[in-house]
Amino acid sequence: MPQVDIPDTWRAYQCGDYFGSPLAMTGAWDADAQIWYVEPAEGLVEDANRGFLIIGRPGVDGITWGYRKGRPGIWVHYPLEDRFEHIADSATALHERWRSGQILL
Repeated sequence: MPQVDIPDTWRAYQCGDYFGSPLAMTGAWDADAQIWYVEPAEGLVEDANRGFLIIGRPGVDGITWGYRKGRPGIWVHYPLEDRFEHIADSATALHERWRSGQILL
């Protein structure tokens, strides 16, 4: 696997798949929902209290998804319950699942 340049700020997260994909540059926009369900790299936000690097959202109920420190894959955070659930193995898999309608929250 080629070396991926992860910004120092995000090295605590296992997010090489995101930075090694076109999503880091372009993000992924859902025109129907009018939402960046995957943000371009400049739009990433960290929830430091939860050790969570937010890469996007579905646009409902404050739900976000991203990387958790020390855990592989993409996780969805449900703020009403303050609960995490694994949703995809990579940012690309999340993108593909969203586009195919497989993500049901």
